Amino acid sequence: MKHKIILFLPVLILMINCKSPKEKIEDIIFYQDSIGYWNYEWPRERAEYYGFTFKFMKKNKLQKFSFNKVKNKRWTWNDYPYDEAIYRWGVADDSVFTFMNYNSKIRVTKYNKDTIWLYDYEDKRNLLLIKAKGDLNIEKPMEIKGINGDTGEEIQSINL
Repeated sequence: MKHKIILFLPVLILMINCKSPKEKIEDIIFYQDSIGYWNYEWPRERAEYYGFTFKFMKKNKLQKFSFNKVKNKRWTWNDYPYDEAIYRWGVADDSVFTFMNYNSKIRVTKYNKDTIWLYDYEDKRNLLLIKAKGDLNIEKPMEIKGINGDTGEEIQSINL
């Protein structure tokens, strides 16, 4: 009986430590327990001046920031009109990565603690998520409230 327990224990430990590709990628993304900030890089002109940073959160929530690389500043970026359903992300067990409500054919091809390499099969291009490090310099958004001149009622506010 003692020998069966000794043989069973390493198998149990191995099973507990085995994570799916999805779980491994999520562990990399959430480097601050429940959130992770990643700079998104894709082929484009003027890539050395601007880009986007994404804040990945639990429950597949996502926040997008405009990123001025020259000034190292970030601002909340919302498409208008704001639709929360767009700001979602996820990883399937087959390493297919989706975000921004994009029914994607983006596959995680490689990853480490600082970089996630992606390949978009639809657009046939390489993409990168690079861990944002140091001071993120996130500017607080300004809220502008519109007032209907006839009724005095507030119209949907806009964050700039």
